[in-house]
Amino acid sequence: MGRLGLHVAWKELREAVRDRRSLFSGLFYGVWGPLVMALALTAVARDRHHDGPITVPVEGGSHAPALIGFVEARGVDVQLASATAVEDVRAGTVPAVIQVGDDFASEFEAAKPARITLVYDGSRAASRRAAERVREVLGEYAARARDTRLVLRGVSPAVAGVLEIGERDLSTAASRASGALATLPMFVLLAAFVGGMSVAADITAGERERASLESLLITPASRWALVTGKWLATALVALTTLTVTLVVCHLVLRHPRVQAVDLPVGLSAGEAVRMWGVLVPLACLTSAVQLLIGFLARTYKEAQTHLSLLVFLPMIPGFLLAFGALEPALWMTLTPVIGQHLLVAQVVRGQAMAPTTVLAVSLVSAAAAAAALAIAVRVIGAESVLRRTGA
Repeated sequence: MGRLGLHVAWKELREAVRDRRSLFSGLFYGVWGPLVMALALTAVARDRHHDGPITVPVEGGSHAPALIGFVEARGVDVQLASATAVEDVRAGTVPAVIQVGDDFASEFEAAKPARITLVYDGSRAASRRAAERVREVLGEYAARARDTRLVLRGVSPAVAGVLEIGERDLSTAASRASGALATLPMFVLLAAFVGGMSVAADITAGERERASLESLLITPASRWALVTGKWLATALVALTTLTVTLVVCHLVLRHPRVQAVDLPVGLSAGEAVRMWGVLVPLACLTSAVQLLIGFLARTYKEAQTHLSLLVFLPMIPGFLLAFGALEPALWMTLTPVIGQHLLVAQVVRGQAMAPTTVLAVSLVSAAAAAAALAIAVRVIGAESVLRRTGA
């Protein structure tokens, strides 16, 4: 790069710091992205938390006092249902309602199936959780009542069991948690794209519109020094955003509310450092490509439009890989963006990354970044780069 390239990088960094809007637009993602993931994880934690007490109104509870006592003993607060209980469920003010039939006592004593209706709204998450909890308690009561009936008739309850099914789960805690964290690799990869986007547009197309690029091109610095200096400034901002993103992810996943999920979810400092090392070449590549797009754009607005479309590049394979629509293949491990996504996903699942794979995708990313910078040098060497719209 040379001394002149470092001077250009220092100059661009100072201007980026002064232009706080461009700088913080990228850094803001480092906080906003993990916080969105935190909201999703806390929702998962709430959905999987079944131990807390819930309140469920009951209609006709006087017909099944033993059942109501069993339900209350299992942490369900039973209340007398109002005349508008069903409408309250539809309105969302009541999560669920248990309706006990008038013939429950006679049917139960006659060893017939006693009718109970569970009213809930499947379109509401709170109602689904309450219904699932009540369904589990009622199922437990029904199983105990069935076993009692068999014993009274001199039949072993084991006779009713046709199969004894055992389960052996080979997944690790980290791999099970990766289901809830399927979008974490994509969030982290996006930081490498979003971080330097505004800075890249400002120091390329923005300088062309302000006519400051012309004065920079007549300096003793070579075209290569100018491009690499701007690239270094953009890459540093992108790496800063990436670092902030990983730090906030580490803090979010260590939060007690997230740790309360039935799976031990977390991102240790060592795992965050490994992710950072894998994504450094990608941040350098995206910065080089963003500079090239900025130099090719005629206006700052056009550069912003094109760079914002570039953000969709990691999202498409990210969603396909996260939800199993795309099966990993050997060629993907050598492809920038997809290869880094697969490596970060391995860290999330608690798997070890193969050093040869990390080295290979890093070298490919570095070669692609060098190619993009070389093309950018040729672009700013042309006279057309100085032509401004309306000039």
